[in-house]
Amino acid sequence: MATTIREVADKAGVSIATVSKVLHGRAGNIRVSTEKAEIIRQVAKELQYRPNALARQLRSSRTHNVGLIFENFNGISDGPLYYTNLLDGAARVLFPQHYRITILPEIDHANILGSLGDGQLEGVIWCKLARTPEVLKLIHECPIPIVAMNTPPYPGATEAAFVSCDNEGGIDLAVQHLCELGHRRILFVREEEEALTPDSMARLKGFENAIRRRGLRFELQDIATWNWDLDQFDTWVESKDRHTAIIAWSERAGAQILKRAALAGVSVPNDLSVIGFDSTQFCETTKPRLTAVRQPIAEMAGHAAKTLLAMISGESPQQLSFTFPCTLDVRDSTAPLKVEA
Repeated sequence: MATTIREVADKAGVSIATVSKVLHGRAGNIRVSTEKAEIIRQVAKELQYRPNALARQLRSSRTHNVGLIFENFNGISDGPLYYTNLLDGAARVLFPQHYRITILPEIDHANILGSLGDGQLEGVIWCKLARTPEVLKLIHECPIPIVAMNTPPYPGATEAAFVSCDNEGGIDLAVQHLCELGHRRILFVREEEEALTPDSMARLKGFENAIRRRGLRFELQDIATWNWDLDQFDTWVESKDRHTAIIAWSERAGAQILKRAALAGVSVPNDLSVIGFDSTQFCETTKPRLTAVRQPIAEMAGHAAKTLLAMISGESPQQLSFTFPCTLDVRDSTAPLKVEA
């Protein structure tokens, strides 16, 4: 197996950026003494380190093309505006700098480095980067910079930058709003396809913590993992001891619940309060208008794009992890709990 730049850095007792400066001419803001540079070259020779040819090509021939990875991509024209806002935020930063955006709806997980290191991309913004040992290895070895969106930082993954919203804090705002309206039985709904994404998992964790923090009863029945169409709502609504409010993990899921409720003859918010997450302009078009946690999607994407451009230029980000706060937009889909006479 070929020696990696990390192995050279570990044996030389320096950072990967320092090795890259000495062997590749990158990270121009790093100063390396003559003695230390000679040690690095000697270690590289002993370990038979061979720089990635594709990475060298990128440095000598700029493509001005960055990748935007959307796995589980389901279109941008069917209502919810998460992807539209994200694209807009990234484009407003990248296009004036004469960069193109290539959307990657899937990655060959058996050969991720091959997918990203083929010389076509200078860097990637990876939405919902999974938290697995394989991905951590990728971060260490990838020849191009990675900025992960909607993903909490990996301990020790100093080669990548991470941009996310305060998912747990946003869910806490939703729970607090419902509690103030008198609701005590709250259901958290997520979709099967997105159940293991970092943002979905963070929101679920935030929900459980918010419920327990307020001394409310928390049970496994308070979590529902439904399919893309959320047609399990029809069975759930027939249960005798059902919840009085739902927090959906996204605005798309929240809007789908509103449709299901209308078809089932359930009045929102009179019989059921519903909250979503994202809160783009789309929430103003649902019936009723959807109360939702707002994450500043375009601003987050713009920050990710600026960070990526800095990394492509060889600069070290001032912050490897940046978390944007969330707010709550109260609209028409939530109301005080109706008390039976």
